[in-house]
Amino acid sequence: MFNKNRTYEQHDNEKISFYKSSVEDLNSQDQLTSDIDADICIIGGGLTGISSAINLSKKGYSVILCEARKIGWGASGRNGGQLGIGMRKDQYTIEKKLGLRHAKELWNLGLEAVDDVKNLIRENEINCHLINGVLSAACFEKDIEEYKFEIEHMSKYYNFEGYRFYDKLEIRKEINSKMYLAGMLNSGSYHLNPLKLTIGLAKIAKNKNVKIFENTPIEKIYEKSDRVHVVSKKGLIRANKVVVACNGYLDSILGSKKNKFIPINNYVVATEPLGEKEAREIIKNNYAVCDTRFIIDYYRFSEDWRMIFGGGETFTSNFVKNAKSFASNRMVKVFPQLKNIKIDYSWGGTLAITVNRLPHFGTLMNNKVSYAFGYSGHGLALSVLAGKLIAENINGHPERFKFFSDINHMSIPFGSIFRRPIYSSAILYYKIRDYLNS
Repeated sequence: MFNKNRTYEQHDNEKISFYKSSVEDLNSQDQLTSDIDADICIIGGGLTGISSAINLSKKGYSVILCEARKIGWGASGRNGGQLGIGMRKDQYTIEKKLGLRHAKELWNLGLEAVDDVKNLIRENEINCHLINGVLSAACFEKDIEEYKFEIEHMSKYYNFEGYRFYDKLEIRKEINSKMYLAGMLNSGSYHLNPLKLTIGLAKIAKNKNVKIFENTPIEKIYEKSDRVHVVSKKGLIRANKVVVACNGYLDSILGSKKNKFIPINNYVVATEPLGEKEAREIIKNNYAVCDTRFIIDYYRFSEDWRMIFGGGETFTSNFVKNAKSFASNRMVKVFPQLKNIKIDYSWGGTLAITVNRLPHFGTLMNNKVSYAFGYSGHGLALSVLAGKLIAENINGHPERFKFFSDINHMSIPFGSIFRRPIYSSAILYYKIRDYLNS
């Protein structure tokens, strides 16, 4: 029997984020008022859970989704909005760990993930402001040769021609900051409003007769005979299969599986609208950007030309008290010209970071419980793919699910006691390294 703590409650005292201000909540009218039965119960109303619901309902299963707060409450509605191909690690690193064949399978799945999201947006007319192009901006001299190596390697072994190198002069024309030494454009990646996407997909799930119980936290799950019992204060759900889709908000619902990742908190600000002219003076072609430091900055412009800037990490269980200053101070270091610009919104979110930075998929309770987490800051597309692969696995086709579930993941030693201190030490080391190399 596994119990669940309440990490999601850390957002209860926050003010509204820009994303929340930009779209109406789903406000599902479904209510869990008594014990019920279902083929599938999904725990978590983010992109992994919603994608699982859509794909499983397509296969004819009756599906219930339980979300502790509102749809998109967690990282799916709080992230930087970068819809990236591939994995969190570069392909050459993945090849060294898993071999070329396995790495190529993951690469192809990463391409499929972005294509799937684009198709869902187009086919269902989800207005989430999809824009092409994500730039990696080099902070260190070594990044220049690494960019050139990656471009050549991906062309030679993957037939991928979607990268473009920018030298120092070119990157300064693209990004109006003195911080960067070079850049690499990924034309296979995009950026968008993630909460609009999440709520748009939840509406698709509702149209496919998925019952969505918001404000319904799950306290525990346990196996009983040939079923799994999902327990909340509002009622008991008896399901043939359960999908746990909580990512950084997982806590103890899967027991020791939480020790496969480190939860970190990241912070974002949104400025007042700058207008298109001024915005394009900062990022010429309206690309999303992330830099090459270990503790990265990432940013882009919103649909109404606000600078959405994320950066900085904390690893205590509580958020910083002033996310606005925490993230905006980093923004001004990159763009001093924004020093006097008003910050309209600030918020935080929790990520699940695995040691190898690859997602962790698996099953428990004799294959009755499926899970996926640990996207390591690269989950916008991969979480939608995860739901698709979970549905395939539940439906008796585990081959593609196994490309992720077969990856060996290290557990954090001594679990809950040491996983935050270990990461704290690592963060301190990389902060010093980033500073010395800058």
